[in-house]
Amino acid sequence: MNLPFNRSQEVCRNCSTVVDLLQYRCLSQSERQAFTFLDNGETQESTLTYQELDRRSRAIASQLQSMGMAGERALLLYPPGLDFLAGFFGCLYAGVVAVPAYPPHNQRNTPRIQAIIADAQAAIALTTSALLPKLQSLIGDNNIFQWLATDHLEPGIETAWQAPF
Repeated sequence: MNLPFNRSQEVCRNCSTVVDLLQYRCLSQSERQAFTFLDNGETQESTLTYQELDRRSRAIASQLQSMGMAGERALLLYPPGLDFLAGFFGCLYAGVVAVPAYPPHNQRNTPRIQAIIADAQAAIALTTSALLPKLQSLIGDNNIFQWLATDHLEPGIETAWQAPF
């Protein structure tokens, strides 16, 4: 009998969503590493514990909720790394549909991103504060489309999060 496998099945029966599962892991294994990002697939660059991922996800979700984004689509424009995971889970926590895409590096890639924005009817783009100015200049800044740098949110904002379901 393999206990970790059986425990996994038990957790799945008690958790009806990925958000439920992450919150369960945050409570039961808060200091355990949830994800590790390897630079070039070899060197450990950064890690997130379940508690850190939950806190960052709730902070992003809380900000999205305060902006009235529940039910909307969010374009995720992140460089490779753990910021993407926090943004993705933040969307799940907020009831926002995540639309992942590689950030454009130059004007030549911009039509692809603009087509994704139009096709998905994205209301907001999530990214890092380092990429935000470049992306705004490449994609443009209009009144319909909003931007959110998710790596520098107001401290303590995660406490305002409310489960959307």
